[in-house]
Amino acid sequence: MEERELKHLYPTLEMVAEELNQAGFTCRIARETGERRFRGARLFSGNGLPAPDVLCVVGPEEVAAFRGSDHACVSAVPVQGKGGCILCMNRTPQALLDALMDIFERCREMEARIDELVYRNADLRQLCELGATLLENPICIHDDWFVMVARSAELAEVMPPDYVMSSSKEFIPRAIVEDFKNDGEYLETYVHRDARIWDATPQGLRCLYANLWEGSVYRGRLLVVEYRRPFRKLDLALAELLAQRALMLLSYSRAGQDRAYRSMDDVVLDLLNGKAPAPQEEAQLLAMLGWKRDERLLCMRLESQMQSEAGVVDHALHSDLFQVFPQGYILFSGHQQCVLLNLDRQALTLPMLRHKLSPLCRDYCLYAGISSPVRGTGELNVAYLQSRVALEKAFQLGGERWAIPFSDCALEYMLSRTREAMPLRHLVAPELNALLEHDKQKGTQYYQTLRAFLLNEREITRTADVLIIHRTTLLYRLRKMQAVASIDLDDPKRRLDLLISLWILDSQG
Repeated sequence: MEERELKHLYPTLEMVAEELNQAGFTCRIARETGERRFRGARLFSGNGLPAPDVLCVVGPEEVAAFRGSDHACVSAVPVQGKGGCILCMNRTPQALLDALMDIFERCREMEARIDELVYRNADLRQLCELGATLLENPICIHDDWFVMVARSAELAEVMPPDYVMSSSKEFIPRAIVEDFKNDGEYLETYVHRDARIWDATPQGLRCLYANLWEGSVYRGRLLVVEYRRPFRKLDLALAELLAQRALMLLSYSRAGQDRAYRSMDDVVLDLLNGKAPAPQEEAQLLAMLGWKRDERLLCMRLESQMQSEAGVVDHALHSDLFQVFPQGYILFSGHQQCVLLNLDRQALTLPMLRHKLSPLCRDYCLYAGISSPVRGTGELNVAYLQSRVALEKAFQLGGERWAIPFSDCALEYMLSRTREAMPLRHLVAPELNALLEHDKQKGTQYYQTLRAFLLNEREITRTADVLIIHRTTLLYRLRKMQAVASIDLDDPKRRLDLLISLWILDSQG
């Protein structure tokens, strides 16, 4: 499992103030500290200051000595300083210290109880039950496919009645998921690294959520429903800690099996990279998509023309792709949006795909690579490679065209594979080299004449117009070329060889 910095249940100044008020202390924040976290408290004696992440309890006699300090403090009298300050009137320093110690001790105890479960490799259901006890509200964890991974028992009392049950798993109803995808406020919840409160749930329930991030990959969400008591500020820090520990458990072996938890995105990534997932995983994926294993599939990759960290724009694009391709599978990974389409379920031609992609490419400053159709999930890795090659070509062209199909660069890709065996100049048809040499020595124009003749499908009038010569002159040149290079233009294989050779010579400059 990758190394990650462990979160701790360290409250902010705002959280401490709220907990003091809950304990009967009338407090207000005189100066803010933002999201700065604190791990403890101690009395300020006038000599020396603790670490910056320790709150100072300042009595009336020590106010003068503390004045101008950058440290945060709690005091019964106004304190002049640069750090944050909680003001609790009519309280002795010892009473304030005792109350603060109770808060920090409770935080340490909750963190210890959670870690005890994690380090003995408990299951996620147990973590949810403990989280529900500590937060005094029902809790659940769902993955990036809205599949319920675990929940506390009490959640059944507040869960919508139309949740779908399948093999002990619960799925958020499809109708609700579609509402989520098209909801702008919900869309922004994907980018948060800290816990937030969401008031706009379709069921009218106020929820606290913390996203499960594995590096830059969104793995799911821990969700707390406001049911038994109103949320408090400290609940957000507790939810963040629970979310991280949940991700740790997901990364451990589950139910005695030596494999990490895998979402549907993991299954799709296996297929895209040519790895065979477990048969039951692939079957579940196809069942959820309503696809069959041998249907015609197509892959598209989209990437911003300007590299940047994943943010609201990426998730807005993700949502727009769901609206443009509602029956597709959209995966966001490694700064790229990957769209899988089932051509047997959607009658989409290449012009139609380009028409759908053009507004997105324009509005989001994207390039897109489009694969050729492949047959079945077993060939998705080929489509994934083709879309990458086409996307790289779009970047290479640098703005000339936004969306490139693989068919437009297949010949270039095929020839690029031969460079390891021999230089491309050795693949050029000898007839063309003979014409080029004759032109150089005699001052003729046989090479350009043949080039125009082949590119215009051997049509005499059109070729003559392109070359701005009389058709009689063209016919004369064609007869003379036969004597110089013995070209059989009636053989389709020779014509194909000549066309490929022309392409090589053009690309070589």
